[in-house]
Amino acid sequence: MIRFGIAGIPLTSKGRTFVDSVEDSNNLGLNALEVQLLRVNVEDRPALDYAGKTPRDIEESIVVNVMRMDDSGNYRNVGVDTVIEEDDIVQELFWNMARNYDEIAEGGALAKELDVQLSLHAPYYMDLLEDGELAEKSYNHLKWSLIIGKGMGAKRVVTHTGFVRGSRKANLDRAVSVFSRISKEFSPKDKFPYVSVETSGKSEIFGSTADVMHLAKKVKDIEPIINFPHIHSVTGGSMREVKDFDAVISEFAKMSKGDLYAEFAGVEYQDENEVKLTAIKHGDLKFETLAEYMVDYAGESTLISMSPLLEHDAQYMQVILLRAYSRKIQKRQIAKKQVA
Repeated sequence: MIRFGIAGIPLTSKGRTFVDSVEDSNNLGLNALEVQLLRVNVEDRPALDYAGKTPRDIEESIVVNVMRMDDSGNYRNVGVDTVIEEDDIVQELFWNMARNYDEIAEGGALAKELDVQLSLHAPYYMDLLEDGELAEKSYNHLKWSLIIGKGMGAKRVVTHTGFVRGSRKANLDRAVSVFSRISKEFSPKDKFPYVSVETSGKSEIFGSTADVMHLAKKVKDIEPIINFPHIHSVTGGSMREVKDFDAVISEFAKMSKGDLYAEFAGVEYQDENEVKLTAIKHGDLKFETLAEYMVDYAGESTLISMSPLLEHDAQYMQVILLRAYSRKIQKRQIAKKQVA
């Protein structure tokens, strides 16, 4: 089975909520959705008003962490699976797509009913590879994404990693350390989504094919995912023939978590760096070539349009793949007639 979806809210959607985006994706004939955790604001506040409640009881916001004072007078994280006490501090996340855990669960239940497979993209600006405040902030954003992803029943949380600093070995070691920590703290065994690290489109950002494959081999619950326009950009436009797609997909498929997950768009690039994403019909990264490969791909896969045209290009990919299937069937029929 090949699922098609989009990264974000459909452009034609009149509503802007998580529930709206699930329903509208289904109405467009799509069966996958990469929800974007964008435009979020997190505030720390005394928990007095919420004492006696659990985070999931709160209607005004999404409480992503509860901090409680220990015997030494220091506040420690106690997570969200707890009853809030008067002296606690809560971290509240405000998100324009859902107000609370009930709305997150509602969208997840609707997606399950409509067979729309959910993933969640963590905030785009991440820098997990440095040692300072920005790294801790990025780590928190990834934690919150996993908590919200679990609440909606997402299969995976997609994330970037951060800027390259120093030697490749130092960056790889740092990435393995960070993702080992997040994987242990928010394990799929506890029904959290898989952490899916996508390939990078710029040389200064961690995420070459070799980088993400190394990471996935070292941390078993980490999934490397394919961003085709990014790979095409950093390799100077290498994705041109069926064999080029075969080489990439064959490698990533070994480490996928059930279905091969890939993002697609047209792309402009220069000096082996992405300049901007474009509509799929533009540029020299051709979905027609990928479709020619996918008609013979035996496993399950999910293809996400991240094009500026979003659902239009997701539907375009569906059409191109159907045409590729049709040509394959016609060739078989011609071959049978020739044999007869």
